[in-house]
Amino acid sequence: MRILTIRRMFTLAAIGVAYVHGKRRGELTLASITDTLNYLWSSTADRFGAGDRAQHRTPPRTGTINPTSTPTANGLTGDRMRRPHDA
Repeated sequence: MRILTIRRMFTLAAIGVAYVHGKRRGELTLASITDTLNYLWSSTADRFGAGDRAQHRTPPRTGTINPTSTPTANGLTGDRMRRPHDA
């Protein structure tokens, strides 16, 4: 087999999903195929240890806009810090 192109990889992945779907006795519905894809994703993540990782937490926002300030003509509030101009 020559170089694996995207089309060949997609075809092999579709054959693999169809094989696993048949082994799991899945129905030919979108919900059942989605369930098979979720099963494959979670089993692959468990196999590679990606399911045990801690969830990435985003830091809380510190700069909040004052809700009592009035918006300007462009829709932004006037209490934002201005960018310094080099003059």
